[in-house]
Amino acid sequence: MNLQLKDIFPKICGDNTPGMGVIANHKGQIVYQDTIGLANCEHNIPINIDTVFNLASISKQFTGMAILQLIEKGEICPSDKITKYIPEVRHYAGDVTIYQLSHHSAGLIDYNELLWQKARNNSLYSSNTEVLNLLKNENSLCFVPGSKFDYSNSNYVMLAIIIERITGLTLRDYLKQYIFDIIGMQNTTVFNEEQPIVPHRAYGYEKSGEYWKCFYADTFATGCANVFSSLLDLKKWDDALYDDSLLKEETKRTIFEAGLDSSGNPLTEFWGGYSYGWMIQERCGEKTIWHTGGDAGFRSIIVRFYEKEFSVILLCNFANLDWQDTYKLIESLFKEFSY
Repeated sequence: MNLQLKDIFPKICGDNTPGMGVIANHKGQIVYQDTIGLANCEHNIPINIDTVFNLASISKQFTGMAILQLIEKGEICPSDKITKYIPEVRHYAGDVTIYQLSHHSAGLIDYNELLWQKARNNSLYSSNTEVLNLLKNENSLCFVPGSKFDYSNSNYVMLAIIIERITGLTLRDYLKQYIFDIIGMQNTTVFNEEQPIVPHRAYGYEKSGEYWKCFYADTFATGCANVFSSLLDLKKWDDALYDDSLLKEETKRTIFEAGLDSSGNPLTEFWGGYSYGWMIQERCGEKTIWHTGGDAGFRSIIVRFYEKEFSVILLCNFANLDWQDTYKLIESLFKEFSY
């Protein structure tokens, strides 16, 4: 198949601009890969399969995996009230459960909205400590917990805090020890403001008129964002979701089940459901779990046609990605290689 990124995205990237990388993974084999553009425009460093990108919201699936591991070990229960671990919000969030955080049905306001309300133009200093400080100063939820789906980054920050308080490890250290090291994701890390150097990293850009503008760290919040990884490492992550190296099969099936409301009905009013960091939706007539990410000049997507054991992973270091062209690329790769 002579499908090249330069032909699909000719108007927005080239050999001398920020760019992207794509792989298609079928039953553990890379059946398609292509890269275009520069990881660092200032130093003319090209993107390759080991280039490390900011995954933004794709990071949530690693937090979801950590929560499922703790559930499997019996260290937490999905029905646990979050105030068991985060008593700072008991005055208004006493009925919220870990399950509701994981499935975006908790009713917590997105911390980004709180930052915007404070007339801040970005969330540069939004560490998890600051996010918790913002949330504990709230007095009410946005809706009754478990009554509906509403995507909120605050949910996954709170999950990260719970993981840290239960295990005594930072989220960064937990993910490294119990996920990344186990499956050989050597170029994957949680961004740490104390150690901001990430080997092989790409920088994020946005086109402004004729010129490209470089972004730097946009947020230090973790759990919801700030995992940095490469195409090759995400291929290892994709492979691990087909075996029991991280979770038993019975526990892993939870990922493919849409969250339920408090009455036991699937929360499918947006997409086809959401579960532990994955959106659930039918694409090309097949069941998929997927997620996108976007932050600080980065865009990313992973789509898993899990019954076919076929996945497409795209990582991009410019904010102007055309999502419609991206979905067309994914459909073309699926039709060509998911035999």
